[in-house]
Amino acid sequence: MMRGTHVPDQLKQATLSEAGRRRGRSAKTVRTPVRTGASVRRRSALGFAVAACLVLVAGIGATAFAINGPGGFGPGKTVELESQDFTGGGGYSGPWYNPADDTFWSYEWAGYKYHFPVRCVGNNIESVTYEIEGERSYFEIIDNTVTAEQHDNGKHVFNYTKSVTFDYDHQESIDDQRIVEIYIGFPLPEEGKEAYELALAGKNSLEASRQLNTAIEKGAAREISTSRLKLTATFADGSMQTKTYRIAPVPDFDERYEAYSDARAAFQSIEPPSSDASQQEIDDYLGKMPQMPKLYNITELNEG
Repeated sequence: MMRGTHVPDQLKQATLSEAGRRRGRSAKTVRTPVRTGASVRRRSALGFAVAACLVLVAGIGATAFAINGPGGFGPGKTVELESQDFTGGGGYSGPWYNPADDTFWSYEWAGYKYHFPVRCVGNNIESVTYEIEGERSYFEIIDNTVTAEQHDNGKHVFNYTKSVTFDYDHQESIDDQRIVEIYIGFPLPEEGKEAYELALAGKNSLEASRQLNTAIEKGAAREISTSRLKLTATFADGSMQTKTYRIAPVPDFDERYEAYSDARAAFQSIEPPSSDASQQEIDDYLGKMPQMPKLYNITELNEG
């Protein structure tokens, strides 16, 4: 089998450490992917269906976009996503793992993760199911409940599926039970392959690293724009409401990302505070750190 043998140890550890940090505790598991279905939990049925909303979580707050409300987030409406919530801490995860045949592809294919900070709100909703459409688009679900013994007996920690269901009262994409992210794969652009090959040959440089990072970000942006995200709210009376969304790069994605790369390069040239620096000096230094610009938007599609 190819599970767990084609990913560098440091990449696996970095992935799991990030997962552990985000759920507030460490994770010590082995990457063993498999496709699996999603379960639906039901509550007692009462009341009638009403229009749902999609909420895009931003930090500890949330911004709601009413699907059917005037001036709200409806067909044809577009809203920019906060990059620190959608992409921050995710990003490039090494060569593409193809869940369809359980293989890792060569470095010429990249795997990329996006956070999933979304929430559906409304009255009398039982559950919310998301489906992702796209040849190389999946939900990656990290099962935090798997013990070492269960893993040794064949239970998987990393699972890949085309749909995921949340109980309405528990829509967190990160909790003690699991971590849900979007996982896509795409061919590395030519400039990215050139930079990668330089690194493999031991000829890496800051410019080559920047070239690789830029190629990966642009490639991921192109790939996610070909996917479709379908949200289906199931109400207590058994009825359903489905909406379809497209996540895509902003029109001036290249310009925004390159400006951010320039700012980040300039920041790296600033001498960091010494070990005995005052809190004010540290705050001043961190205040110069460039913030990631808004690089993506989400649009509700008019299916009619």
